[in-house]
Amino acid sequence: MKLHRMPFLVQKMIIAEMNFDDRLYLSVTSKRTCRLLEMSKLDLVSISITVYLSYVLVRVGHPYAHLYFNIPFKQSETDNGHHNHLKIGNCSNFQFLRTNWDSFTWNYEGVELERIKNAGIVFGKLLRHLKTFLNIRKPVQCSFRTVPVGLIPQLDCNYVYDRIEIRHRGAENMTPEDLTFLLGQLKIKQLDLNVKVPVGGYKYQRNPENKCLIQKLIIRNHIWVDFSELPAAKLIAIKKRISFHQMNTILKSWVAGSNRDMEIGDFELGKKTDRKIIFSGIGTHATQLTESERETFLEFVCPYPHLRRGVVAVDIIRENDGTRATVFEAKDVDDPHRKMFVMVWSEENLRRVGRDVD
Repeated sequence: MKLHRMPFLVQKMIIAEMNFDDRLYLSVTSKRTCRLLEMSKLDLVSISITVYLSYVLVRVGHPYAHLYFNIPFKQSETDNGHHNHLKIGNCSNFQFLRTNWDSFTWNYEGVELERIKNAGIVFGKLLRHLKTFLNIRKPVQCSFRTVPVGLIPQLDCNYVYDRIEIRHRGAENMTPEDLTFLLGQLKIKQLDLNVKVPVGGYKYQRNPENKCLIQKLIIRNHIWVDFSELPAAKLIAIKKRISFHQMNTILKSWVAGSNRDMEIGDFELGKKTDRKIIFSGIGTHATQLTESERETFLEFVCPYPHLRRGVVAVDIIRENDGTRATVFEAKDVDDPHRKMFVMVWSEENLRRVGRDVD
C-alpha cells in the first residue's frame, strides 16, 4: 500500500518513527523551495534571519533582488489566517516565479505542523537546508526578538556571523547552556547582548581552551559577568554602569594575566570616579602614547568629540609578559557621566594609531 494512500494519522506515525524528515530532508522549506529553485546553487550576497515571538523571518539577498518569507512556529499561526508568504524582489534578472512580486502560502503538511512547534527546530532545519543550496558570500546576520530555549545551539558553527543581536526593552532570559554556546562556539563579528540568566548567583565561566571567536561584544546587562575573567572577545563594551571595584577587578585581573583576549575595553563609570579605588593594587605609569596616537585611538573607539573631553591617560603593564595597556578616563562636557577605555598595545592597535610595528 502506498504511503500517501494510508490514513493521515498512520502517515504521521510512520514518518515520525522512521525519521524520514531528517534523513530525506523532507522539511517544510526544502521540498517547496527546491522545487522553486530547481535545486540550483544560488550565489547570494547575504542572509538575514529574525526570530520573532511567533515566527522566523528570513531574507536572502542577491545583487539584483531579494527573497523573504516567514515560518510560523505553531499550526495556529496558519489556521487563524496569518498566512506565510514567499515574496520575490521586483526585478527582471532574478526571478523565482513567473511574475514579479508573486507570492504563495506555505503548504504545511500535518506532520510538520505537529512537529515544528518551537523556533529551535525551525531554525535548525532552515539553516541546514539553506546551506545545502546557497553560496553565501557575506556573513550571516541574525536578530532575535525572542530566544526560545534550544534556539542558540541550532546556529551553525561553520558560519561567520556578521552581527547577532539579542536585545529587548528588558533583559531576555537565557539558559546557562545557551549562553555558554553563544559565547564559546560561534564566530561572530559583533554580538550585542541584553540578557540575564535566571539562576541565582550564576556567573559565566569561559572555557580556557576555547579560542577567541568574537570580534566585538556589547553587554547591556552585566549581572551574569565575572569581571575577573571576561568573556573572550577582542573588543568588549559594557553599556551599563559598573562600580569602581568592578573596574578595578577588570584591570587588576588583566595585569595578573587574565582577560588576555581583550584588546579594547569600553566601560561606563557613572557621574563620579575614584581613581584611588579603580587603580588600587595596580602600578601605573605615565603613558608612552603620543598625543596624536591617543587622539587617533579615541576617535576610533568613541567617534563623538564631546565625549572625549578632559581625558586622563595612564599606562599599566601585564606582569607575566610585560605587555603594556593605556587606560583612558573621559567625560562628556554636557553630561557628568564618565567613561573608561582600555587600549592594549597589540600589533593591531599600534598599527591603528599609526605606530610602526616590526
